[in-house]
Amino acid sequence: MARQPPSTCHHPDRACLNQHELIRKYRCADCGAVMMCACDEVRGHRFLPHQLSEGCELDTQERVPVTHGFQEGVCSECRGLPADPAPAAAIHGRTSKIRRYYWRELFFTKEAALHDWDSEHPDATHDERRSAQSAIEKAVLQDIKELHASAPKYAFTEKSQAEVIDQYSVEVEPLQATYAKVGRKGAQIVVGDEIISAEEFALRHYSGQGWQVLQLESVPFHALFGVMMWIVIQDPIDPKNRIVSFGDRTAYEERRTKEPIWTHLPSDFGSAGYGIRRATAIEKHFDEFLHDDDLEWLFDYWRFHSENLRQYLWAHRPEDVERARKLLEILPPQTIKAILHYLVQDYWGRYLGWPDLLLHREGEFRFVEVKSSSDRLSDDQKRWIADNHNVLKLPFSIAKIHRIASQA
Repeated sequence: MARQPPSTCHHPDRACLNQHELIRKYRCADCGAVMMCACDEVRGHRFLPHQLSEGCELDTQERVPVTHGFQEGVCSECRGLPADPAPAAAIHGRTSKIRRYYWRELFFTKEAALHDWDSEHPDATHDERRSAQSAIEKAVLQDIKELHASAPKYAFTEKSQAEVIDQYSVEVEPLQATYAKVGRKGAQIVVGDEIISAEEFALRHYSGQGWQVLQLESVPFHALFGVMMWIVIQDPIDPKNRIVSFGDRTAYEERRTKEPIWTHLPSDFGSAGYGIRRATAIEKHFDEFLHDDDLEWLFDYWRFHSENLRQYLWAHRPEDVERARKLLEILPPQTIKAILHYLVQDYWGRYLGWPDLLLHREGEFRFVEVKSSSDRLSDDQKRWIADNHNVLKLPFSIAKIHRIASQA
């Protein structure tokens, strides 16, 4: 893309469309121009030329054409302001704050170094390149760590576990256990002749107190959402609904040939913008279908019809669907609807972080997150705790299992 001539507007009030794009686009509130900052021009053309003609708005997932190409002094840094932090999600392989905050810097520095290596080793084998790539990634990560230590670009301002627990008045129940020594994956607890997980230890503890216990985490909520919301999510009259395809999840897990699944899905599904755009249709769905006395019947009736959406959400396993069905038997209808409302308003921002266990007995219930002696709350769990305090208001506590001894 050729650089456009400077606009007569100086774009004093501009906002980034999506901080999670590698080549960021900015819209001027005064003239409506969509542009990129000149500091991204060289690496944009070098590594990501396909991303220079349009951007993707975060809240709506709308594709937005770039109208003014690269312009000087657009991003905060080029204007002499602090860099805007946009931490990436804490997924496997990207849980450290360095990886999450410096993901753009890591990508571009690694790609530049790898490009230079390729130029210097045109006859390298596949294994040689893989080895070089691994070494480059380690070196780049170390360089970024040292840079952050001496001159940090971003301030890591996320609340600590202790601050979250204190701010939201979370009850922490201390439990004590003997742990197996190293050599097994994950925390393992010794009970008599058995070695069990921390979750199983907590389950037995609460069962001994007279609770019935349902093991949860996040997927049963995905299944509940898929079954109870498919008819509004996949509404054929939604103007943003389009046909998409993805691989069959069950076939993938069973290592069979993956036949594509074709289904309807809105282009902005899962974003905060979807919840806003479809607010009227969502409320109509709750008013017309989700009556207190019909939820279990509807779940059974819609289970089959929701298969495609549940496949898309990785909520396809029968055991997860059964646990979702169990939620309807345990939780009051208003609680079920509150959970569905919470998820549909920002699904991808809220679908993780749910507690490990649901305790219930005689109309009483409580959610419990289980943490072994050295475990910490993840960022998704901290966010869920804040959201639960402010929005959901579900009874919740943490079971912290302290190490009293180690046994071979």
